[in-house]
Amino acid sequence: MVFYYKGKINAIFNDKIVLDVNDIGYGIYVSHSENYKIGETHKIFTYKHVHDDESYLVGFDNLEEKKMFLLLISVNGLGPKTALSMLKNATKEDIYSAISCGNVNFLRKLPGIGNKCAEQIILDLKGRLSGKKTQNNVYVDAMMALKEMGYKKKRIEEVLSSINEPNLELDGIIKLALARLAN
Repeated sequence: MVFYYKGKINAIFNDKIVLDVNDIGYGIYVSHSENYKIGETHKIFTYKHVHDDESYLVGFDNLEEKKMFLLLISVNGLGPKTALSMLKNATKEDIYSAISCGNVNFLRKLPGIGNKCAEQIILDLKGRLSGKKTQNNVYVDAMMALKEMGYKKKRIEEVLSSINEPNLELDGIIKLALARLAN
């Protein structure tokens, strides 16, 4: 398996780049094609996806992003293109934080992630990220508390998806949510 390719950027598309390595152009899907410029030399860490009748390369600027990608695709039902889309729309730190604190609402707002998939991501990965201990799902408790206070579910979900604080306890999340709901 090829661990990385080093070469010049030959072409840039919305979701992939073409990396010229010794006169061979490799099409590589990336999360942020806007970070590349034609003619620049880059080392791209790669993952080769092979399934049934499709095969393609996925590339990463650094090993940390590749590790997060590999964790995400280890989740049952989460494919490489969805994982790459997650990394395009949120930083690996934000995804880590959402998983650590059980923030289903944050994950759900990412393209291709529904409620069941968000819950599966948290279920499969909670506690596996860097071996850190994670807290209980305080976001679910916060949602229930805010619903009992009379706030509408949709508005609560909007506010909770904007809060991504793994170190806050339930009362801190509720206070922060109430401040944002008041605006």
